[in-house]
Amino acid sequence: MSTSQPAPLGLYDLNEDECLIVSISRAWRKLGPTRSVAEHSIARLLQTDRVYPALDALFAAFVSLFAAESARAGDAADHESDLLSESEETLLDQLSAETPPDWQKQEVRACQTALRQARIELRPLGTIERSGHDSMMQRLTVSYQLAMRLPH
Repeated sequence: MSTSQPAPLGLYDLNEDECLIVSISRAWRKLGPTRSVAEHSIARLLQTDRVYPALDALFAAFVSLFAAESARAGDAADHESDLLSESEETLLDQLSAETPPDWQKQEVRACQTALRQARIELRPLGTIERSGHDSMMQRLTVSYQLAMRLPH
């Protein structure tokens, strides 16, 4: 008897606020040569968005949550996909957690408070339905690309 893995979590499965957090995280990890350049660029882009007041706390949480990665780019290849990377799932899980792990409690708690004040709603990861939609669309795209390369 084999147990099947749950479908990968994709952008289609997320609410608007969760998509926003993932998008900011992706931009933070690849914009600019330094963290400060990336953060300045993001803040300038989002200065009229309701998430703006929470950005400093969010950036501090990114530093805490992504500290284990060897580079800010992390799994950058995954950041172009509609499927979430493992670190992005961890990000959503930690920011929605009732009790963050002790080693990052201060940054994550401050971020959770700032996000609540900005009316950003994140669901616990276990409550997000994994539809498999983005995974299926990715497979269809790859299949189509392969089929178009075949000689006729």
